[in-house]
Amino acid sequence: MSDSDTNIPFPDIDPYEVLGVNKSVTEKELKKCYRKLMLRCHPDKTKDWTPEAKEKFHKIQFAFEVLDKFKETYDKTGSVEACFKGSDFADWKDLFDMDVAINKDTIAADKAVYRGSTDESQDIRDSWQANAQGKVKKRYNPDEDQFTLLFQEVPHIEANESDEAYLFNLVSELLKKGEITDSDGSFERWTKNRKKYLRALQKKLAKEEKLAEEMLSQMEEKNAVSDEAELKRAIQKKNKNSFDSLISRLESQAKSKNKRRKHAEPDDEEFEKIRSKISKKRG
Repeated sequence: MSDSDTNIPFPDIDPYEVLGVNKSVTEKELKKCYRKLMLRCHPDKTKDWTPEAKEKFHKIQFAFEVLDKFKETYDKTGSVEACFKGSDFADWKDLFDMDVAINKDTIAADKAVYRGSTDESQDIRDSWQANAQGKVKKRYNPDEDQFTLLFQEVPHIEANESDEAYLFNLVSELLKKGEITDSDGSFERWTKNRKKYLRALQKKLAKEEKLAEEMLSQMEEKNAVSDEAELKRAIQKKNKNSFDSLISRLESQAKSKNKRRKHAEPDDEEFEKIRSKISKKRG
């Protein structure tokens, strides 16, 4: 069965690779990962809604559809086509264009419960340990510095004075408790240069975001949006904070809602509504 016969959007897709999970993933883990990626790549969450970004968003939706409904078939055959034998894909565009109910209100509500939570402390520890290299750096590099990277990896932390002070106090407490160590000298270095490094980070963010937006605007004017390589380079030059802050918000939205965690998790209902509408259309 060929792609032209079935109109399968991404016949060669590896759903496990797209979603970043393995074959042993549970249904709960799969849905959590899906929500996380959907929030990260949702068109309302990024200014850089390029053809490349749109395709990535669509692949996430399609990959989840495969594993959510046809995991057993895919695991046996390794074929996406086998999963959708006889299906009409005429309405896939509708699925891809549907919005997920994520907005400023839900983000604000999540921030309210995330701040000061055990999830927040854990996210800081995870980021700090993941970026540790075990030796003091001779020079400050914002793309490798543990403390600086917290601005992009911890949910709801922005590069402003109030958030910097908040984050500084949290890291200080974790160090005092022995829950993390300053083996790279990152915290000590930041402590001595707080205002300087924060201003430099803010300036870098503003400059690189402006550069990316200008490049995108020029390309659109010249009808060169299809030049994905050039566009990708422009977007990649944008500091990670502006994009990864969206990832951070996503991560917080994806936290499990149970007695052990106070961090709210979005309801499955919104996602189910989207897929059920498409299923009815294809049925």
